[in-house]
Amino acid sequence: MQKKDFKKTIIIAEVGVNHDGNLGKAKKLIKLAKKCKADYVKFQTFDPDKLIIKNHTKSDYQFVRTSKKESLYKMLNKLSFNFLQTKKIFMYAKKIGIKCLSTPFDNKSVDFLDKLKMDFFKVSSGDLNNFPLLKKIASKKKPIIISTGRSYLSEIKKTVKFLNNNNCRKIYILHCTSIYPAKINELNLLALNTLKKNFKYPIGYSDHSEGTIAPIIAVSLGAKVIEKHLTLNKKDFGPDHLASVEPNEFSKMVNEIRNTEIILGDSIKKPCQNELKGRKHNRRGLYASSDLKKNQIIQKGNISIKRPASFIGPEKFQNIIGKKLKVNLKKDQPFNFKNLK
Repeated sequence: MQKKDFKKTIIIAEVGVNHDGNLGKAKKLIKLAKKCKADYVKFQTFDPDKLIIKNHTKSDYQFVRTSKKESLYKMLNKLSFNFLQTKKIFMYAKKIGIKCLSTPFDNKSVDFLDKLKMDFFKVSSGDLNNFPLLKKIASKKKPIIISTGRSYLSEIKKTVKFLNNNNCRKIYILHCTSIYPAKINELNLLALNTLKKNFKYPIGYSDHSEGTIAPIIAVSLGAKVIEKHLTLNKKDFGPDHLASVEPNEFSKMVNEIRNTEIILGDSIKKPCQNELKGRKHNRRGLYASSDLKKNQIIQKGNISIKRPASFIGPEKFQNIIGKKLKVNLKKDQPFNFKNLK
């Protein structure tokens, strides 16, 4: 059974590289994430020299939204923040009152980010099977959020087992489709049910689709963490802007997720307080269908079932047949067990 670690869904505004290498733009996005009522704002901390080989090519979506003359290595260099810049980002987030996260892509970045006292470590989908990096992250004894784009269930199981073997017991598993943007027929949100069935850990959803309906559906399916890319302008030139939402959309998403949580309730089947007020008027009771005399034996035809509810409910219809009246009853007077023998 899935553990309920959160009373509400954790919402992460994923800036990623949507700052375009501009510290001022990063701070603006942090401020907007705070305004949109995200719980966390997240970045990525990487060294291109430790991430890719120099002649590695761009993905199709990166090629479309970035300069065709610019290599992947050059693009990543332009989009990466050094440790000093990253520290400034975290300090600014703390100053304005929003918690900050960053995904590390190498061991040195793990050590650096650990010193910034993040609540969680987030692992990208591409590092799901990067056991050396996962071991380094697990050594920090903090909760780990893993994205599972482009992965099979068997691979996720191996990763969770590896983390468990490295004394990591607090894991959050995010379903993800690693296409930017992902089409609706590629989202497969029912995979969230598969994750719930197979793991004892909270599940979530990292969304790369257009719009905000997918995260809301994910919450209705039990997602306890939602990650969504935030940008200033979806038309900006850069690899992830098109798979992101602008502040007005993000804010709407947060509001709809909070409303979804309220709509879902606590899972206990019971009348709500306002339902109880109308319960008596809506239910029926057992009444005399005509004037009845004292000592008369009650027959089926002597009983009518009408609103509002009275002393005896219709579920006890058979219980009063054959009983003798102790008093006279006029038509539409309710039956009461104290007046029967």
